[in-house]
Amino acid sequence: MANERGVQRLSRDACPPNQKGVTMPAILTHDFFARDVADRAKAELPLATLDESDAFLLGGQGPDPLFYIAYYPLMAKWAEVAHIMHSKRPARLLAAMREAVDRLPRREKDVGAAYLAGFSCHWLLDSTVHPFVNAWVYGLTHAGVPGLGPEHDGMVHMEVERDLDEAVLYRKTAKTIADYRPFANTLRASREVLAIVDKIYFYAALWTYDRPIDPATFSVSVGCYRTIMRLLYATREPHRRAFAAIEHALTGTPYSTYGALSHRVRASASSDFDNAENRAWANPATGVVSRDSFADLYERALDRAPAVAAAVLSRGFDDAAAHALTGDINFEGASAPADAPHA
Repeated sequence: MANERGVQRLSRDACPPNQKGVTMPAILTHDFFARDVADRAKAELPLATLDESDAFLLGGQGPDPLFYIAYYPLMAKWAEVAHIMHSKRPARLLAAMREAVDRLPRREKDVGAAYLAGFSCHWLLDSTVHPFVNAWVYGLTHAGVPGLGPEHDGMVHMEVERDLDEAVLYRKTAKTIADYRPFANTLRASREVLAIVDKIYFYAALWTYDRPIDPATFSVSVGCYRTIMRLLYATREPHRRAFAAIEHALTGTPYSTYGALSHRVRASASSDFDNAENRAWANPATGVVSRDSFADLYERALDRAPAVAAAVLSRGFDDAAAHALTGDINFEGASAPADAPHA
């Protein structure tokens, strides 16, 4: 599916090889997806209060905030949990989260349930769209472009998702980040909400991966993510390029993490990577060929989302129900590796 336009976009906007603990946010796509789900299934979701609504939208970001704890030296080691959650034991993870919600004090259960429902939507969108993104990644890093080989899969993934994120923002709001600030419009949650979600993560990590993480891991991660979003914010291209140049000088690398992750002011509802032409692409994990566009996949996930959220909130949701729901497909849209609970 790689085309000349996609290769040129990557050449214009150089970004870094994937670093452990750092991933492309796609924060706006997940936020708008959760909002769309809430609109479709508001009667079935526990969204009666502001805290519950915030918890649902925060859940829509899934485990992604955990990547950003890498910037907090005293707790950076827990960033690895984000990678583990994305790839290993997705069914057990959802079932463990549900069990943790069930064990919350009564006054916290609705907030916890709202978070879990949002989290399940993150799994759904990721598992539906990531094969498409990974097809772009494979095509671009195997296109024979000098300096853009398979060792740069991570950086291409970030570039593709950032470009799609910008298009989603404009399609949903007719705004760019000049008017819609990611750091102000996403990741909202009170300390009380974050404290509740901290409990869910602590027990889910323990019961799913036998990982006893710090009890404040999630709330600290969200704080780090909010800070990074502010630091990445730039509405002028000379600003972005100046910061990228400083990073080049300091690190001695030809790529810029800042340039890769910061949203651009781009007033377009299309992306070089949206496959609006419905060209054929193959899922790198399975070889299955599809002609779906990004919009097709987004709508397919949205159609399924109310049923997925209802399932994780249903009475008796357990390991068997979670396996039936997920088919053991992880956040990457691939079959989760059959391994022991330990990562």
